[in-house]
Amino acid sequence: MASGFLPSGNNNLPTYTVRVSDRAKSVRLSLSVEAGLEVVIPADYDRQNIPELIQKKKDWIARNQLKLDQREAFFQSQSPHQLPDRINLRSLGEEWQIEYSPTFTKSGAIAIQEKRTELKLVVNGNITDVEACKFFLKQWLMKKAENHLFRWLRKTSLRLELPYRTTAVRNQKTLWGSCSRDRNISLNYKLLFLEANVVEYVLIHELCHTVHMNHSDRFWKLVSKFEPNYKSLDKSLNHAWQLIPAWLNC
Repeated sequence: MASGFLPSGNNNLPTYTVRVSDRAKSVRLSLSVEAGLEVVIPADYDRQNIPELIQKKKDWIARNQLKLDQREAFFQSQSPHQLPDRINLRSLGEEWQIEYSPTFTKSGAIAIQEKRTELKLVVNGNITDVEACKFFLKQWLMKKAENHLFRWLRKTSLRLELPYRTTAVRNQKTLWGSCSRDRNISLNYKLLFLEANVVEYVLIHELCHTVHMNHSDRFWKLVSKFEPNYKSLDKSLNHAWQLIPAWLNC
């Protein structure tokens, strides 16, 4: 459980919180718009070492805080509170048009009708409830991601001969994917909005973590075995969030 922690005697350090995790094998830093700077530590970690760690990572924190600020400013400039009229799923080569049809129901429920041949979604119900419409559009995207990303990961795993245990689709804020020590892979449903070659790289990246749970030279050597162009693809992920519709991040 996270607990607020502002180091005393050193006002040059940024404010951060500490979260003790039974699953953490070592200390790590996490930075997000929602939680700010978070230090995740194992139960037996000495908290007195945290200020020194923060001091060493100040440049990393500053760089990533700037990225977060730029990302937030970009989304806020894109009319995030408006409902979308289309959804461009680049990784699948599909651009879905959205039609909003106001219909009355006693429950005020929202229903989405999928017209596959036309690549059209019809949103029926109380369409004045913008947040409800967004919620069900996100649910549609999650199911779409489960259907396609699960099969995509399985196919890539077999091709690379890198097995994993389970997979899940999540709404991660700062990660495109992750792999646990138990070889369980989580994928961000927003990968659907990226180009197919970038998604393939993310899958390769996470599958390589089933062998090396770090970003060591051995890890990158394994990645390069399957994707020689990994450096360029990895760098492109720094700006890939600009392809995500603002309404999904509001």
